[in-house]
Amino acid sequence: MILRLAHGLAAAVWVGGGAYYLLAVRPKLRGSDNEAARELGAAVQREFGEWAAVATVVMIASGVILMFERLSGGQGTALYVILLAIKVGSAVAAFWITGVLRSGRLARRGRRTGRFDTAWIALGLSALAFLLGALLTTIYPAELG
Repeated sequence: MILRLAHGLAAAVWVGGGAYYLLAVRPKLRGSDNEAARELGAAVQREFGEWAAVATVVMIASGVILMFERLSGGQGTALYVILLAIKVGSAVAAFWITGVLRSGRLARRGRRTGRFDTAWIALGLSALAFLLGALLTTIYPAELG
């Protein structure tokens, strides 16, 4: 139960923090000529980046344990494995885009690459992973006890 709680809370921090930054903080800072506002935005990103890094470690560690628990218990149907693979792929892609899994130059900036804003892509991928986690929990509820 503690692993499930940790996994869910870490995912909520990741998705919720990213959504808050993109929907509330960044629009207020975008285009600001005020140096203090830009510095505040950078500080917010750095601070959230630290929380996101911790949440990533918690999600990966708890997710691996929970996955092996489910698969070793014989509950891993083909549908479960397919949905889980999509969930993990979405999460890993979001982690990669934001730079949590690498020391990339594109990381944590929400830069545009061509026509796409990487921060929105990362939020979409992490929200998809969150949704698939909720779906997996609904379809395959945990047996406690």
